[in-house]
Amino acid sequence: MKLTKIILSELENKLKELSFDFEDSTNPWVFVRSREGYVKEYIEIDKSNWESNAIRCTFQIGSKSVSSTKLAERKVHEWYVYESEEELRRVLHNLREIIEQFALPWFAENAESIPSATPNYLDESWKSSIQEFMKKNKININNSESVGILDQLVISDLSQKDIYFISYCYGEIIINQFGGQWKYDADNGPRVDNIGGNPAFKRLTHELVNKVIKNKNLSLQRYFEDIAFVLED
Repeated sequence: MKLTKIILSELENKLKELSFDFEDSTNPWVFVRSREGYVKEYIEIDKSNWESNAIRCTFQIGSKSVSSTKLAERKVHEWYVYESEEELRRVLHNLREIIEQFALPWFAENAESIPSATPNYLDESWKSSIQEFMKKNKININNSESVGILDQLVISDLSQKDIYFISYCYGEIIINQFGGQWKYDADNGPRVDNIGGNPAFKRLTHELVNKVIKNKNLSLQRYFEDIAFVLED
């Protein structure tokens, strides 16, 4: 009996009951659960390329992952070795128990909400608000020295709209200093493309702003200088 058939015969129905669907993949064999408003949860089984009869199971959600052995046994080893179909079925039966007892609570503990979509702050409806923001804070998008003003604003108490205003101004300064064009990405929001005439050089300015907000060791000025350095090469 082929490995795929054995895995599916032992796991597919049980995981279906838990809302995990098989992705029709082999080595790895992937089961995924989608819940509205949350990032997808994955159960992945793969076969060793080094051991002839060994499989492992990994649980993943967002950027976090954990092996079934670490979760259930607190052990470093990841692989389950089997010598026969009967032993393989016992391993898979054990995995079903681990999933119910350990993986489901782990998924619940590490559940991640899907971030709100970034609005299109390039839209005409944002124009007057952005201009008021620029006037109030004396931002000149034709002068790179205004990056310093944006850095001072980033460390202040900001609303979510303020973050998008700063992101727009920062993108405009980049375009005016180095060249480039705005492009709206439906999945990720506004993006500066073709920086310095390089089609491969692009930046999501709101992502840079959020990184600076989260990490006080970073600054928009530093990212601006990095862009200049890359274009000098």
